Amino acid sequence: MTASTFLAIDAGGTKTDLLWTQEDGQVLARAQGEGVNIASTPPNVWQRRLERLLRQAQVDCQQVQTVCAGVAGYTLPDRRAQFERMLQQLFPRARLLVLADYAIALEGATGGEAGILVLAGTGSIVCGRDRDGNVLRAGGWGYLLDDEGSGFWIGREALRAALAAAEGWGETTCLHRLLSETLGSTDPGDWLSKLYRAHNPQSLLAGLASLVSQAAEQEDSVAQRILHEAAQHLAERVTQLRRVLPLPEDFPVYIVGGVWNSSLVRQCFEQLLHQRLPSWRGEVRPPRLSPVEGAFLIAQRVTQP
Repeated sequence: MTASTFLAIDAGGTKTDLLWTQEDGQVLARAQGEGVNIASTPPNVWQRRLERLLRQAQVDCQQVQTVCAGVAGYTLPDRRAQFERMLQQLFPRARLLVLADYAIALEGATGGEAGILVLAGTGSIVCGRDRDGNVLRAGGWGYLLDDEGSGFWIGREALRAALAAAEGWGETTCLHRLLSETLGSTDPGDWLSKLYRAHNPQSLLAGLASLVSQAAEQEDSVAQRILHEAAQHLAERVTQLRRVLPLPEDFPVYIVGGVWNSSLVRQCFEQLLHQRLPSWRGEVRPPRLSPVEGAFLIAQRVTQP
């Protein structure tokens, strides 16, 4: 084994990916586990989940030269400082780079070139890079203020629509049946009890987003409207970012996150982009590399002489 290694971490709201490599990129181990959102989970949970992944990958912490971690909840400075202290304890000899989760996702998606990334998983954010390497973002302020178009937002809208239907004033939707099957009760009061007692209600709601896609495939008009509105929110953020970030007319738009598993969201999103950006000649693409591989690229770049 090489005397020094890199550790790349993608600590997202839903899952955490770990990539342990040699300096030349040769993969020593990969591991995946539970999410680590440092804004919504306590420090003892971060450490327990990360240590579990390190054991799973059999990482030699003393041999790690550089750690690059992209974390959800990065914008909270006190939590970020706690996370950095935890990493320093785990990797006493390593250089630490703690970044926002979108930063490593952007690096991986674009490979360091110009383009826009639309990350729509548990939360949502749009970020972009111009040819000079300048990076700007739109959104990503968390579920209390933002996250339109995310899995959380879609799940919340589904629950609201089903509750309205159950009260008798909302439009009839098969989401009520699907939610009842998934949550184990036909009583909306039980749904609310599960939601408000959940340790991480954002993830619980994001987990319901797939039901909306399922309902939309069954021609449920309520579900189709929710997914179309999600696409509208995400397309609007791309439009907002394009106004302030100088990009070529053929810039690519990369999409990452579970929301894009819905073909309806993607189709609506592409149509809306062409409507709102009539001179745009680019295309919507999957990312070149994963976020955790983006973290490796950053670690590799900053250690080069």
